[in-house]
Amino acid sequence: MINKKYLKNLRSKEINNKNDFIFDLYNERIIDSLKIINLNFKEILILGDHGIKLREFINQKYINSSVTIYDLKKKDFDLDEWKYEIDKEKYDLIISNFFLFLSDKFDYILKKVIFSLAPNGFFIATLPAEDNFKALKLAMIKTDSELYSGAFNRFNNFIELTQIIDLFKKNDVKIPLVDSEKINLEYNKFEKLLHDIRSMNLSYYNKDKKQTLEKKLYFKKLENNFKKNSNNNFAISTNFYIISGWKDHKSQQKPLKPGEAKNKLKDFL
Repeated sequence: MINKKYLKNLRSKEINNKNDFIFDLYNERIIDSLKIINLNFKEILILGDHGIKLREFINQKYINSSVTIYDLKKKDFDLDEWKYEIDKEKYDLIISNFFLFLSDKFDYILKKVIFSLAPNGFFIATLPAEDNFKALKLAMIKTDSELYSGAFNRFNNFIELTQIIDLFKKNDVKIPLVDSEKINLEYNKFEKLLHDIRSMNLSYYNKDKKQTLEKKLYFKKLENNFKKNSNNNFAISTNFYIISGWKDHKSQQKPLKPGEAKNKLKDFL
């Protein structure tokens, strides 16, 4: 059960934060998915602590459950060297909320997380689609080339959907369900667009990022280059996935292989 004092303190910090609208939207999508599952999950792991709505829902629906929340809002955090202790098959519900894509070692992190998912456990993850922010990425590459004669990694890697599904299946999450939603965002100021991208943990986290802070010249050139690649001054189109599935277990029904059926179709006609 989530500590009520913890919830109260977080609520007071977030009440005036308007930058988490995408987190709020996808928290609602996760909640909708969990509402239709009539199971009382006892051990719950939340990776990525974004918004009070999801925490309050978990606290109310799973009253007697043990909830572990792992967040990464820390400076100098390197998910590739993530070493938190994790027990095999401990959790029967794992929620990864804008978390997995923060590592270049996506397959390693996913395998480690699913290692802790119990047989017949439910896993649900939100993450950005691979085609996000094309105009802004092109503008960053052009700006870097103009100022530094080479491009830096400025976005986390967004993995292709087919690759994600394959990794889920290889790690015993069967029949992953995928939902996606496209959101068009418009901004009055370019600075606000960049601010929201940072707040969504979309800017690059890992060691080989550019270490020095950019000056006004960089952002001015970036803004001008972005306008050239955008149909509207400060408009971007974003697309995010919600992927969910159950960890395989021998008790689950599986399709029969050819020739294994005991009855023929004509017997039922």
